[in-house]
Amino acid sequence: MLNILNSTKKPALIISIILSVLLPVLAMYFSLLIKKLGIDNETQFYISRFTIWISLLLLYLYAIKIEKQPFLLWKETNYTFSEFAKALFITFVKLFLAVYITGLLIMLFKITAESAVLQKALALFKKSYFLLFFTCVTAGITEELIFRGYLLPRLELLFKNKIPAIITSSILFGLLHIGYGTLLNVIGPIVIGLVFAIQYEKYRNIKILIICHFLWDLFLLMAKT
Repeated sequence: MLNILNSTKKPALIISIILSVLLPVLAMYFSLLIKKLGIDNETQFYISRFTIWISLLLLYLYAIKIEKQPFLLWKETNYTFSEFAKALFITFVKLFLAVYITGLLIMLFKITAESAVLQKALALFKKSYFLLFFTCVTAGITEELIFRGYLLPRLELLFKNKIPAIITSSILFGLLHIGYGTLLNVIGPIVIGLVFAIQYEKYRNIKILIICHFLWDLFLLMAKT
């Protein structure tokens, strides 16, 4: 690990962690403000996606200019093509099993509330598959870079233990989706966040998670539309 990380002060870590959550939240709620401007729903959705990219850029600049250390604290592990494909496949299978089991538990406890926000988004995706694709790319890249690539290693430095870091990052990731308005849309991302955090700890390669996240969202949204 870089020497500069060993000397990172606790207040600086806490500020970094707060920013990694606050910036995406502000980006999400910015879309609520532009609704009052009379802009059509599709344009609003595009703007909301672009604001998430801006939050990622601001966090990157903060890491480089203020923290003065890499955005990704963990050095990327290099894999051969076959090793990378195997890691991607294993991650996807683990994600599928975790979500499937969670789905069974949700059915058991009858947590079945529909998200009006998600239904509106699906209606837009049916009209524009480019918007659907752009949404999946945005989620895959920005959410993995922020919540796994940036946040998780800093939480581990703060807690000096990977287990609370994994749990905390996953809960924060789930709470980011609270805007969908249902408990189901918070539980699902928490489970997904747990799988991705564990896999990032294992493989130390953010590209595996980005691709897996993108494909998961793409398959899921295509199925729903």
